[in-house]
Amino acid sequence: MPKGGEHMNTLTINRLPSRTWNFLRVNETALSWDEAQTADLGAETLSLSGTPEPVRIPVEGAGAYSHKKIAVEAQSGSRLTVFETFMAEENLAVETELTVRAGATVRLVQVQRTKPGSVLYSKITGTCAESGRIELVQVFPGSGDVYADTLIDLPADGGSFQADIGYLGQRSQTIDMNLVVNHFGRRTECEINASGALKNAAQKIFRGTIDFKTGSSNSVGNEKETVLMLGDDVVNKTVPLILCAEENVVGNHGATIGELDDETLFYFESRGISRAQAENILARASIERFARTVDDEVLRAQILQTLEEELNDDV
Repeated sequence: MPKGGEHMNTLTINRLPSRTWNFLRVNETALSWDEAQTADLGAETLSLSGTPEPVRIPVEGAGAYSHKKIAVEAQSGSRLTVFETFMAEENLAVETELTVRAGATVRLVQVQRTKPGSVLYSKITGTCAESGRIELVQVFPGSGDVYADTLIDLPADGGSFQADIGYLGQRSQTIDMNLVVNHFGRRTECEINASGALKNAAQKIFRGTIDFKTGSSNSVGNEKETVLMLGDDVVNKTVPLILCAEENVVGNHGATIGELDDETLFYFESRGISRAQAENILARASIERFARTVDDEVLRAQILQTLEEELNDDV
């Protein structure tokens, strides 16, 4: 948890909309934060129309605790791409608010490049007008703990949301994620895909909630997570949740949790690849495909370089 002094506060984050699985302790997360020491990195507001060049927002922590707000508004019919890169040696909190007008699309790409011992807290809220769309790509290949809390509302007919999340947890790293999609409008759609690898004594929670509200007829929601567990001491908690107050909807969820089995290990070892090297190859593959969807050559290269540094084949 973050280091702090006498002004430490406890933030309740990553709360499930409907309490469940009490014995797993996944209903919410308590995060310690020192508000008195928090440096305000300011607020950034963007309101764009048409199809402008991608917007790049690097966010770098300053001091023990840092906080920044970002608001993005996509005017009707526009198509925006926003890249957020998070860099910090200690504790960084970033709030991103997305407002998508009718027929507009916002693609938000978040990349973690924080240091060992750091804490990143990313909070996203988004809403879509009629036929609006939000596309979220999150790649967490770096060191330090990650807390990601995302709430998307689809209040108007034809709104849609897609999330693609890749993560790597190793050593004693904590990755704690919560994603809630509220379907209010008719013919709304969401798709949630998460994939990652856990090594050493890493701990991970992924909560994915699809909530079909009254009036969301003919809506569809799908979520899937694939987890590769590469250590006896890793802790994985996958919490798919579908809530439904409307009859004519389709909701699906699934999870695949696996490990390096003897047959796969034999295949690698027969080609001169050690177990440690094999684990790194598989861990890289589990999130590299998300990195390659990043539509920015420089940022994509940075992600792949971070993966290379975190997963050194010369072990």
